[in-house]
Amino acid sequence: MDAEKQGAPVQPGRLANLRSRLRDGQDRPPTSVFVVGTLFSGSTLIGRDMTTRIRGAHYVGELNNFTQMPDYSHKDAGRGCGPCSLLGKECLHFTDALREQVSYDDIIGMHRRFARSLGASAVVDGSKYVTWLRQAVEQQLADPADRAPVSAIVTARNPIAFATSYRNRTGEPLWRGAGIWRDTYVDALRTANTYGLPHIVVRYEDHMAHPERSLERLAGFLHLPLDAEPDNTRIHDTGGNWSSFVPYVGKEQLEDYIQRLDGPGRAEAEDFVRHARAYWNDEKPREDTRWRGGLEAGEANAVLSTPGLTDVASILGYNVAEVVHAAVRGAPAK
Repeated sequence: MDAEKQGAPVQPGRLANLRSRLRDGQDRPPTSVFVVGTLFSGSTLIGRDMTTRIRGAHYVGELNNFTQMPDYSHKDAGRGCGPCSLLGKECLHFTDALREQVSYDDIIGMHRRFARSLGASAVVDGSKYVTWLRQAVEQQLADPADRAPVSAIVTARNPIAFATSYRNRTGEPLWRGAGIWRDTYVDALRTANTYGLPHIVVRYEDHMAHPERSLERLAGFLHLPLDAEPDNTRIHDTGGNWSSFVPYVGKEQLEDYIQRLDGPGRAEAEDFVRHARAYWNDEKPREDTRWRGGLEAGEANAVLSTPGLTDVASILGYNVAEVVHAAVRGAPAK
């Protein structure tokens, strides 16, 4: 997602006092879990599933936007709690005061703040940029006293599905999306291995088809218990696309909220959900099928001919032959 951008400068000392204060009286620092991957990889849905089912884990969303990190944030986006805003409630965790006190200059310290407020033992950061993860690790390495555990969840969607969604959203050619997909996952895996970070790959398609199995893997990775039933009332996070709210608050609630928006905000929301609205329901889909049967053979080749892409897809666990078969229009049934 950020392979073509320069890394943001690291300023480890700016919030050292904040980090020290949060360390006092806290015997075991919370685990900082970083989600890395491309857009459209299901990170928000997976993160919210973790919050509602894995006890002690809390997905806090796109903190790059919350802190307005230069070159890695959307202006004025993700500055509050999305679920609370949608439900017309004042969030007790994503507050104006907190926003003024935290910074991208001390990412792990910010995680500690959220952990204390939310009562979480694992803070799941959905910023997705690999640069964000690198900045956090470098900040931690610059502070010899910081021993907070750090790990990564690599969320992936198969390259053809991503390139198709990227084209639909931006108008860019398929090969452009394919290059972004390859570069992002090369960067993500290289970074996790360089720093020796524990990491797990979660494929969006697998999570949608078998959410229970996926959550069992994630709970095991975090060494936290998996609850039998979800608790949607404990969701507090920032960022994420509009469609990701539906399984947690319902289609009607989201439709009503969009209708109440004014001017450019409403137009932007309507444009964003235009492609997804037909798939909305109050339960998560069993499979990610929107990309299936949507390409001609030449279009699929435009993705697969990207040098190194099929190698990266295989490392992430994809059967490339099966993906191509499912994606090409008019392919004979297996």
